[in-house]
Amino acid sequence: MTKKVTAIAFLFTLIAIPALYAGVIDKIAVVVNNEAVTMGEIDQMLVPVYARYKTIYKDERELMKKMEETRQKIVEQLIEDKLILGEAKKLNVEVDEKEVDAKIAQVEKQFASKNAFTRALMEQHMSVKELKAKHREQLMSRKIIDAKIGSRVIVTPVEVHAYYNSHINDFIQPAEVKIRNILIKIKDEFDVQRASSLAKDVESKLRSGGDFVTLAETHSEGPGAAEGGLMGTVKKGDLMPELEKVIFSLKEGEVSEIVQSPLGYHIFKIDEIKPERTLSDSEAYKEIEELLFREKVKQKIKGWIDTLRKNAYIAFK
Repeated sequence: MTKKVTAIAFLFTLIAIPALYAGVIDKIAVVVNNEAVTMGEIDQMLVPVYARYKTIYKDERELMKKMEETRQKIVEQLIEDKLILGEAKKLNVEVDEKEVDAKIAQVEKQFASKNAFTRALMEQHMSVKELKAKHREQLMSRKIIDAKIGSRVIVTPVEVHAYYNSHINDFIQPAEVKIRNILIKIKDEFDVQRASSLAKDVESKLRSGGDFVTLAETHSEGPGAAEGGLMGTVKKGDLMPELEKVIFSLKEGEVSEIVQSPLGYHIFKIDEIKPERTLSDSEAYKEIEELLFREKVKQKIKGWIDTLRKNAYIAFK
């Protein structure tokens, strides 16, 4: 079995475009053989963490302690990244320019427009050329891991079945329902009467034999209105409790009474009910195989990186 390690997200820091503060002095923090970990790289990863931690830790000393712990972990991760990148360069791993362009296109799609993408780059003093260089390095690292580790990892059927039997409760699929929804929104405090009257009118038409799909297309202001109010399949925990209680009490084909939520007035119809069940070992096979594959790769990479580190020159500045 050969799998691509490129799918293993935990190995890499994906390049995001957070709005970093201006004026970061990009000093060298650590030298790793011929590669350098810069203050800019560390700060780029710390900024979003700091924003999140500020909402969690109100005590300044605790906040600073957590930030320092996180900084050390980030530095260690970046050192490992540089060790892998250095090995890729040493072995002349090549990356097709089309692969790099495809990665840049993926990043650009995260923004509302090309101008927004360009502004984000400018805010962190980065050019498209520099962004391409970062993605090229990522791809080089992934290729060397695939060659050194991924292509040598094998997961056997015996291992898969053993995992399934010892974790069978992990493969219980909760009950799901395929639903349709007619939503009459309450636009403001003065709109309650209009919305309520319309919802009651729609409900009356449904009780008189009106077609749910047609009424949803005509009156619903919720998602999927154009598809007859189709919301798709949901399971417990996906929706607001007040809606979930009603939905999971209905039978297949049944239409609910009017339900109010902060969004407005809802009327639901159950298209299909899928009861709780446990996946068979054959159904869960691919998922388990991938999980075991990732774990094996993770363990082998740790050993490989430890070896690279023992033979590396690492200097903190």
